[in-house]
Amino acid sequence: MHNTSCFNWVVKRNFSDADFWITNRGTDKTVGQPTKEFQPYLTGIQCPALIWPDYGYYLCIYLHSIGIWQQYAVGTLTYKNLRISDVRKVFNQMSHQHRKQYEQIQIPNHFSHLRTYRQTCTASS
Repeated sequence: MHNTSCFNWVVKRNFSDADFWITNRGTDKTVGQPTKEFQPYLTGIQCPALIWPDYGYYLCIYLHSIGIWQQYAVGTLTYKNLRISDVRKVFNQMSHQHRKQYEQIQIPNHFSHLRTYRQTCTASS
């Protein structure tokens, strides 16, 4: 299954079609760590159509290195868990930011010029 959405990340457990997976159980240092090997107990991440899967993987390595998942990890001192709702929240926030940035970029195409020309012609008639 290929993610056809331009901005939305797909986050599921036991997701064999994912681009990569993150560890949802472990110590403070291992929770949220991305991997490219499927295990049914990991959280699968599928990148949006506009994001190259390797870029998404390295983005998750960066998120792990800055400790983003430690903020969301719950559990005992030695064993932590990530809730799938928290993982979705982080990826939904990234989707929202990407969507806003994309909307600010306006590249005119030949159809937009044609519409402007038609409006000018009908207004002058």
